[in-house]
This record gives sequence, C-alpha cells and structure tokens, in this order.
Amino acid sequence: MNKQTFKTLLVLNLLLILTAVSVLAQSSRSKVTNIPFSFTVGDKTLPAGQYTFERYRAGGDNIWLVQSRDGRSSALVTTQSVRSAEPQEKSKLVFRRYGGQYFLSQIWTIGDNSGRQLRVSRPKSDLAKNNSEGETVVLTAGSDK
Repeated sequence: MNKQTFKTLLVLNLLLILTAVSVLAQSSRSKVTNIPFSFTVGDKTLPAGQYTFERYRAGGDNIWLVQSRDGRSSALVTTQSVRSAEPQEKSKLVFRRYGGQYFLSQIWTIGDNSGRQLRVSRPKSDLAKNNSEGETVVLTAGSDK
C-alpha cells in the first residue's frame, strides 16, 4: 500500500471515530422524560408528553432547549447556575405548581452538584404572590433517546 492511500485511510478512520464520539456524547446528555401534565417554560406552555432537555449549544450552560420527542413543541429557556452540596444520583426536573399550573423550575443532571435554575416568568411570580402555598414536584429523567 502506498503512502497516499495509507494517509487517506487514516484520515477517514479518524473522522469516523470523531463522529462516533460526538454522537455518543450527545445521546448521554439528552434524556427522554415523560411529563404527565402541561407545564410552562419561560412564557410558553407545553402540553403533557415526552420531552428532552439539553444544552442548546456545546460549551454553554445558560440556554437550554426543551423539546417534545415528536418535535412539535419546544422552548428555549435562559438559566442560571444553582448548587447542591452533593452530586445528583439521578437526572431530575423540578417543577413548582401554583393552583393547577406547573412551571419548570430547575434541571439537574446525574453526577453533577450544580444544576440549572430557570428565571421566574411574570405569570409565575404573579401566581406565587396570590397563592403562597406552591407545591414542588420532582420528576426523574427517563431513558436515553
């Protein structure tokens, strides 16, 4: 085999390996979670169903994409860091319920001691003022995509 053919095969193999690693990294971050109730993300209300929660851009934690598995419903949400004393044993979503409305509040990823806190939307803050007894609902993130 000549040098040119060997170099070409080497480059193709490296590209194949990089593609496989990229796909594995994306699937490990994105979990499908069944949410049995409609919920509000920012200013958008999404119907009950199966959703994925993932960072919108690699290398950035501030913006997250919430998307239904069928792709019909989605929302981009701005977050800020929130910390826990211990690493999370499971990925989980934290919702606040006021009256009959659920608001996504936090996103936690397995193995991390930092999560993402969503900014308080105007409807949520108005409901919280009028209904001081909100309820916290925690859902464990489900299986891989």
